[in-house]
Amino acid sequence: MNLRYFIAARYILSPKSHSVINLISGVSVVAMAVPVAAIILLLSIFNGLEQMVGDMYRDVDADLSITPAEGTTFEVAAVDAAALRQTEGVEALSFVLRQTAMAESGDGRTFAEVVGVDDEYRDVVAVANYILSGDYALQSDSGPSAVAAHGVMRDLGMLRQTAIGESVRLYSINRARFSSLLPVGGYTRRELSIAGIYGPPEDHGSMLLIPLASAQSLFAYPDRASSVEVRLSPSADMDAVAERIATLVGEDFEVRTRFQSNSLYRLMALEKWGVFLIAALVMLVASLSVVGTLVMIIIDKQHDIHTLRTMGAGEKLVRGIFLGEGRLMALLSLVIGVVMGLLLTLLQQQFGMVRIDAPSLAVSSFPVEVQLQDVVLTVVSYLAISYLVINLTVRSVMSYKPNR
Repeated sequence: MNLRYFIAARYILSPKSHSVINLISGVSVVAMAVPVAAIILLLSIFNGLEQMVGDMYRDVDADLSITPAEGTTFEVAAVDAAALRQTEGVEALSFVLRQTAMAESGDGRTFAEVVGVDDEYRDVVAVANYILSGDYALQSDSGPSAVAAHGVMRDLGMLRQTAIGESVRLYSINRARFSSLLPVGGYTRRELSIAGIYGPPEDHGSMLLIPLASAQSLFAYPDRASSVEVRLSPSADMDAVAERIATLVGEDFEVRTRFQSNSLYRLMALEKWGVFLIAALVMLVASLSVVGTLVMIIIDKQHDIHTLRTMGAGEKLVRGIFLGEGRLMALLSLVIGVVMGLLLTLLQQQFGMVRIDAPSLAVSSFPVEVQLQDVVLTVVSYLAISYLVINLTVRSVMSYKPNR
């Protein structure tokens, strides 16, 4: 063992001349370990929440979305659907037309996000998994029908057992005939029956699914769509497939993954690293506790320092001993903190000690998931912060020459 670390280890393990220094040293080790455990636990909780949200939105968000680079719609024929289907990793795709329209039923009125979809939409987005009442059917014996989100039905006052089969009227501005001076007659009206009600996540609660042809007629966009929604096979590399499709469709279209399309994922990532930065600041403050400990140890060992210098030890060796002691304390705190963090995460995973008071969620306790990169980042950040503080402390104290 290196002489510096051998003596430093003896200093840590051997009792000091004052018992209070032993107590303060122990408190410093624990104080530096707690933020490490807290960061690992917090990042694991964010990973668990991100996984839960991802699972929840995977059924209602397509893996990839192809949209026009300019404008809001494009000719359906402009996209080579056959070539897209043959792309490796593509499982299904659907042409979609999204626009806002006013929905009316009886005395109820609301603005809804009308989504015109083709027959393959159910293979891309698992809306059928969220059906609360009725069926996922966009065509009935009487004509086109609609599947409405729970929020639309609530706003229309149609949350009742007999709502299935009732009619809803949709109104959209007729772009060809609308005049701001004489708006009468400048609207397109379509009437559809409600075939089903589904309960998607809250930010999808204003959607009203209707046949693509009905949407094209309602919004006067014949043979046009606003996006192509793509479902990938479970083993597909999302980013790699997105690049291949972007090359295939050309510069006239943009290809986005569901992580890029849904701002919720970006918000969660920002929150996660915001929490990490705050926790790292706490870790920095906690590491300052070693400053006082090292100062007291250096003062306590003045006799030993004098003896070492008498025996020929240079300033570099003496300084290295206390640098080594501080670093060993930091490593001990790191090991304790990592073990505590992983243990708390495991206990939360197995027993769900911290509960979520949200009956609408599928879980009753905070989900957790440990990721190796989070642990590595925590360890590296801790070592960088603690070693910087220790080096500055020892160098400052050892170079201090009191006036005599």
